[in-house]
Amino acid sequence: MRKNATLLLLLTVLTGCYQKAPQIPSYRSGQSSTGDTSLLQAIEINRHLAEEADRQLARSVHEGYALTETGYWAKGLRYEESPLQEGQQVQLHIQVYQTDSTLLTDDRMTVTVGRTELPDAVTDALLQMNPRQQASLLVPWYLGYGSTGTPHVPPYTNLRIELETTP
Repeated sequence: MRKNATLLLLLTVLTGCYQKAPQIPSYRSGQSSTGDTSLLQAIEINRHLAEEADRQLARSVHEGYALTETGYWAKGLRYEESPLQEGQQVQLHIQVYQTDSTLLTDDRMTVTVGRTELPDAVTDALLQMNPRQQASLLVPWYLGYGSTGTPHVPPYTNLRIELETTP
């Protein structure tokens, strides 16, 4: 009887101490979670929208525009003279149009060349412009005001941007 009680006590202790192994989080198991899947879908949708923006701009390009390495079309950039330098302040007259020539904004401002206060395409173009120059850019939405837009520029809007610099 004593052996049976000891065996029963031992079985009770052993089974009572059993714990399940901790569960591996889904992001570590190689499987994507719902959030990861949504993010991947959003990235894929934006990639398709960016490709369509590039196709639309390529169809609307006029004579004199050249595709830059960055991915926007530019007319009027001169490379033979000394360009503006990063950190240099310049007066900028910027007119932003939709590709159908609807004026969205017309601003004059002092900007520091190379700062990210402007759309990526404008920042890049300023680094290639001279102190007194005009340029015209055809900009896909992802190098312009992006998926968020501004109070004056709707999201996902391809743009024509007219720039004029003065020192």
